[in-house]
Amino acid sequence: MYSSNGFNIREFTALDSTNGEAWRRLEELDDRSVILTAQQTGGRGHGGSAWESEAGKNITMTILLKPRQLPAGEQFLVSMLVSLATRDLVERYVDGCTVKWPNDVYVGNRKIAGILIEHVVARDAISLSLCGVGLNVNQTRFTSGAPNPVSLCQLLGGELPMRQVLDELLAALDARLRAPRDIPGTQREYVSCLYRGTGVHAWEDEEGIFTATIRGVNEYGQLLLEDETGQRRAYGFKEVGHVL
Repeated sequence: MYSSNGFNIREFTALDSTNGEAWRRLEELDDRSVILTAQQTGGRGHGGSAWESEAGKNITMTILLKPRQLPAGEQFLVSMLVSLATRDLVERYVDGCTVKWPNDVYVGNRKIAGILIEHVVARDAISLSLCGVGLNVNQTRFTSGAPNPVSLCQLLGGELPMRQVLDELLAALDARLRAPRDIPGTQREYVSCLYRGTGVHAWEDEEGIFTATIRGVNEYGQLLLEDETGQRRAYGFKEVGHVL
């Protein structure tokens, strides 16, 4: 175990899932504990989707956070902070980085990072959050059939030191966590960074394809859209998606 930027890191050669390992070790993990692995054999994304990561080429980790006095209804703050911190790191290297609601990180139209947040709620407050982060760093060949992955190596034309990128990512997250809690301000910044956050774009829900403009997110993390008729719509995760 070693430390970086206030986080205590437990590193493994291979795991099925860093979130899964964090769940198994909950009783021995403190706030800001990190489960990091060089190879993840069963990484998960949202909705049970798989996360592809070549061994030793990417950052695959789970950060355990124990928010202080965060009401359950404000849990989306954790997702915003983690996705913004990941974007902060990517922006050190390349321009054009956005957050694809709710918390994937994109460069242009390509996905460079995925984030999976799982919470434990006790007495109407968040007692802990498991923040799974997969960041494509040095992988150059993707075989899973995912439509649009990209890595820092592909964008920059050369490999990066993995420990350096990890330290920079944890420093970015530390800065976000240490800042005074400002949910309205964080919401505004998050919305300003959203993928396709301006202009009219095509979306699809259970009723079909429509065009709409992003108008923000609410305190529950629902995406707020205004369609071509002027109607306001609110969607939870997996209830609406971009038409690419």
